[in-house]
Amino acid sequence: MTSMARVSTAKPSSRGGPALEAALARERQINSALLEVGAAIGAGGRLDDVLELILAKVREVLGADRATLYLVEEATGDLVSRIVIDRRVELIRVPAGKGVSGAVVKKGAPIRVKDAYRDRRFLRMFDGLTGYRTRTILAVPMRNHEKRVIGVVQALNKREGEFTDDDERMLGALATQAAVMIDNSQLYAGLLRTNEELIDTTRQLAIRIKHLDLLLTLESAMARAVSLDDLLRAALREAIRSTDARAGAVLLSDEDTGEPTLHFLSRGEKARLRRLVVHSGDGFIGRVQQSGVEGFAQGPAADPSEKKLDDAFGFETRCAVGAPLEGQRTETIGAIALYNREESGCFDDEDLKLLRLIAANVSTAVQLFLARRLQEKSERLSTIGRLLSSVIHDLKTPMTVISGYVQLGVGTDDPIKRHEYAELVQKQFDLIRGMQSEVLAFARGEKTLLVRRVYLSMFLDAFARSFGAELADRRVTLTTSVDDKRGLAHFDEGKITRALHNLVRNSLEALGERGGHVEVSARRDGDDVVFSVRDDGPGIPKAIERRLFDSFVTSGKKGGTGLGLAAVKKIVEEHGGRVGAETSPSGTTFSFTLPQGQRP
Repeated sequence: MTSMARVSTAKPSSRGGPALEAALARERQINSALLEVGAAIGAGGRLDDVLELILAKVREVLGADRATLYLVEEATGDLVSRIVIDRRVELIRVPAGKGVSGAVVKKGAPIRVKDAYRDRRFLRMFDGLTGYRTRTILAVPMRNHEKRVIGVVQALNKREGEFTDDDERMLGALATQAAVMIDNSQLYAGLLRTNEELIDTTRQLAIRIKHLDLLLTLESAMARAVSLDDLLRAALREAIRSTDARAGAVLLSDEDTGEPTLHFLSRGEKARLRRLVVHSGDGFIGRVQQSGVEGFAQGPAADPSEKKLDDAFGFETRCAVGAPLEGQRTETIGAIALYNREESGCFDDEDLKLLRLIAANVSTAVQLFLARRLQEKSERLSTIGRLLSSVIHDLKTPMTVISGYVQLGVGTDDPIKRHEYAELVQKQFDLIRGMQSEVLAFARGEKTLLVRRVYLSMFLDAFARSFGAELADRRVTLTTSVDDKRGLAHFDEGKITRALHNLVRNSLEALGERGGHVEVSARRDGDDVVFSVRDDGPGIPKAIERRLFDSFVTSGKKGGTGLGLAAVKKIVEEHGGRVGAETSPSGTTFSFTLPQGQRP
C-alpha cells in the first residue's frame, strides 16, 4: 500500500486567525499532492513520469527552488541522478559516502542544511557545473521493501525561510512513495529478467532435447545399416525430417572408382536413394566439399552445374544449407546438404546447428563403415591364398571320381556304360565350376544361392554313385536313406552337394585304412529338412571338438587344411540353417538343418 501522510483537519473556530487558515490551506495542498501521486502510482504510470510528478510536488508543496532524486548504484555504491544542463540530460555521480546525499545514505536518516557553503559535506563542484548557487538543503532517504536505502530525495533552496520539521515529514512521505514506485519497478524488471532467462533456458533445453533425440534416432537408424546406401538413407531421412527439408544429398567419392558421387533422397522416399556421378565442385554441395566451409545458399544459381543437379533432383533449388564431412586428419571427405524447406522461408542457424551434428555423426559412421569394408577386403584377400588350399582340398573328390570313371570308360567297350561314365564325369565338372563360382563370390564378398526343387532320393542316389570309384579300393561302405513322405526339398543343390562331400570325406579320413561304414541320410523335422552324415570311426579329438567349424582347424590329418567343416558351416548358414556334431569313441554324426518355410 502507498504510504500517505495525513495532518489533522479540525474545523477553524469562529475566532480562527490567518495562521490557522494558512495551515489548513497547506494541509489541503499536501493531501492533494499525495492523492495525485498515489493515483499516478495506482494507474501504473511510467516510472520516469511518476518520479517527475513526485519531484514537481516536492517543489510545489515545500516551496523549494529545485528537487533532485538520487539512486544508489549497486555495483559501486555511488549516487546517480539525471539533471538537465543547457537542454541536455546529463548524469550527476556522487561518490559513495560523499556530499550531503552520501551522508544521508550512510546515516540512513534525513539531513537539513541551513547554509550549504558552511557545511563541510556540501560538494560545491556541482554548483560550478550548473551555474546554480545552493543555500539550503533538505535530504531524506528512500527505503525499499527490505528497509534498505536505495536512494535520496533532495530539495534545494526553500523560497521563504528554512526547511521545517513539517517539510521533512512531507518530503519523507513523498520519498516513501517514490521508493515504492522504484522498488516495484525494480522487482518487476527483475521478474521480467528472470522470466526471460527461464524462457531462454526452456528454449535451450528444448533444443538440447531435440538434438539428443535426433542423435539417438540417427545412431539407432545408422546402427541397423548393413550397407553404405542404408547408412546414407537413414542419415538423410532423419536430416530431412528434423529440418522439414524437401530433399537431401550426401557427396562422397565412390569407394571403387574414386569418382565424386551424389547420393540423393527426396522427402517421403523411404527406400529409393538415387545416385549421380558428378564433377568435382559441381553445385552448392560440391563447393561446400571443396572449401570445407559450412553455409547457406539462396535463390537460383547461374552456375550450369547447379542447373544440372536441379534437373537431376527434379526441382529448382530455392535455398540450401550444407556442411562438410570431415575426415580423421581434418581433410574433407565429402559434404551433406539439405534443399528447400517445405514451409515458407529458408534454413536458419538452428537448421545449420542440427546439420552440423548430423554431419559429424555421418562422417564418423562413413569412416567406420569404409574402414570396416577395407578391413574385410584385406582379410578376404589374405584368406584367398588359404582358400586356394580349400579349393584343392575340395577338388580331391571330383578329380578322383573323374580319374576313376575315365579309367572305367577306357576299360569298357559298352557304349551305354561309357555314356553313363561320361555323364558322371560331367557332373563332377559341374561341381568344379560351382566351386569356382563360390571362390569368386567369396572374393567379392557375395552371398548367392541358386535354390531349386530337389528330389531327395534321386539326389542322394546320385551323390552315393559319385563316390563309387573312390570307394572301390577302400574297405568302406557308403549307404543313403530318406525318411520324408514328401520326398522333395528346396536348396542350392550344388552347394549342399559340396557340403555333404566335405562331411563324407571327413568321415573317410577318420576311418582311415581300417575301414568302416558311412551313412548319409535325409529326414523331415516339421517344415525343415535335416541331413546327417554318420560314421563308426574313433570320434573327434577333445582338443578341437569345440572349434570344429572354425577356419583352419584340423586334427593333424595329412594334407588337411582345416577348411572343410568351415565351408560346410558357411553353406548351411547361407541357407538360414544350423550345423552341429555329436561324437563319441564309437563314431561321429554331423547334422545340418535346412529351413523350408512355406515353399510349395
